[in-house]
Amino acid sequence: MPSAVKRIFLIAILFALACVPSSADEPPARMVSLSPSLTHIVYALGEFDRIVGVTIYSEFPPEAANLPNVGGWVNPNFEAVVALRPDAVLLMKDQDAMFGDKLRSLGLRTVIVNGNDSVADIIGTVTFLGRLLNREDKAKEVTGHIEASLASVKKKTENLPRKKVLLVVGRNPGTLEDIYVIGRNNYINELIEIAGGENVVENERFSIKLTREAILALDPDVIIEVNHEQPDKEEEILGIWKGLPESRAVRNGEVYILPTTVVLHPSQIIAEGAGVLAGLLHPEAGEGNGNDN
Repeated sequence: MPSAVKRIFLIAILFALACVPSSADEPPARMVSLSPSLTHIVYALGEFDRIVGVTIYSEFPPEAANLPNVGGWVNPNFEAVVALRPDAVLLMKDQDAMFGDKLRSLGLRTVIVNGNDSVADIIGTVTFLGRLLNREDKAKEVTGHIEASLASVKKKTENLPRKKVLLVVGRNPGTLEDIYVIGRNNYINELIEIAGGENVVENERFSIKLTREAILALDPDVIIEVNHEQPDKEEEILGIWKGLPESRAVRNGEVYILPTTVVLHPSQIIAEGAGVLAGLLHPEAGEGNGNDN
């Protein structure tokens, strides 16, 4: 074989080897994250530079806003995902049931996280991603911080009276109609309990829609509305709730507007979320010392 042909042949082989996808045993170098919480956990593990694409509403960390957007949690843009040439796509189990096969049919490696239904699930996800990225020591540090922060908040509130809480996550703007609230059997309910409260909603669904009449029947001690999209309109929102004067919470001035999503984000930020809730429910105990890493 002539030397020039040998050189061309060798270059072709080297190029082909360079294009072989990374082994499933190696930490992926380029990842598209289809869940904002997974993006945030990767950030906490110190591996954010491996993320090359995210979905909408990826607000933690703020740097995620600078990455290419590949669509929504339930409807990602598959062409956009493929165009980023990832060697792994991070997604939740529920997402895998919806479109995991489609991703794999496009030749993409998927990394599936089981769930985030509970605090234990979130801690397990941090550990799982720590193993994936060869950052097990950092994962232990992050999970240790979560557990210590939650334990600190619980210790401050465990001997205080339980307040009945209604946690509102949505409603028709300007009205008290179509009010969506958090149910039980999820990590947010756990945060409410750690913070010294009791969820007044007994439904096991993640969230349900309530009427004004249903809220009056439940008669919570405290109403907390998560409204991060209108942080400068707290007084206006409180004025809307005054349209329910029969409510114990309204009557006693125990309606609070939370201008952040820290209690709704299933990542390491739950450590801060529990502290924020405790600060509203039991200000005499002081806020927890969690932070979002």
